[in-house]
Amino acid sequence: MGDTHTTTSRMTPRATSQSAADGRPAQRLQKPSWKDGRLIAGVLLVILAMLAGALTLKQFDSSVEVLRAKRTLLPGDSVAASDLEVVKVRIDNGRKGYFGTGKKPTGTVLREVREGELVPTSAIGSAGEVNAKSIGLPVAGSQATALVRGSVVDVWVARRTPGSTGTNDFQRPTKEVQRATVHRVPTSGSGLGVSSGGDQVYVLVPDAKVATIIESVNGGAKVTLIPAAGSPMKGN
Repeated sequence: MGDTHTTTSRMTPRATSQSAADGRPAQRLQKPSWKDGRLIAGVLLVILAMLAGALTLKQFDSSVEVLRAKRTLLPGDSVAASDLEVVKVRIDNGRKGYFGTGKKPTGTVLREVREGELVPTSAIGSAGEVNAKSIGLPVAGSQATALVRGSVVDVWVARRTPGSTGTNDFQRPTKEVQRATVHRVPTSGSGLGVSSGGDQVYVLVPDAKVATIIESVNGGAKVTLIPAAGSPMKGN
């Protein structure tokens, strides 16, 4: 067996030399060519898989484009294009009940739409449909400076005691309006100040309470605005 191993180890160099002598070059790996049908088929399969995945995602994507308020819209406001922006969101039943990009809202705001909220179609209508009025209420300056447009307040009224002549003769205050929205607050140079030394804050008062509030203010009643829990305030 030892002779057999010796013979084999000597044949290998001779075989190699013989290939070289015959002029046959050694085989080498070649780079794939675009003319290679297998490479082209592989690339096409990858592209088709990507397209199929994209179409599947698009089919199951329920996102729609709707309009969102860029600022708080209050009853009585006129809607302008600058008040709105387009956002893409997912909503059950599509954009039903909300304004899409194909239908720009025009008219008057009927109910409050907070900044960042989607604009429902039911919130926009005609001026005659608004069921609240913006009424200027004289309040202490400290109250006015803490409020902002969109603040939510309860309106408390303390009427003057009948037949009294004192400056501080008021009856027990009563809550006349609950969760009213502040429509406008005094600003420097706005001219909204009143002679009593206070400021006028314009509050949206329901139609059913307008006459009562005006009568109380004209009768010298003391008005206090109490912010509701979670109401937007200056500085937050």
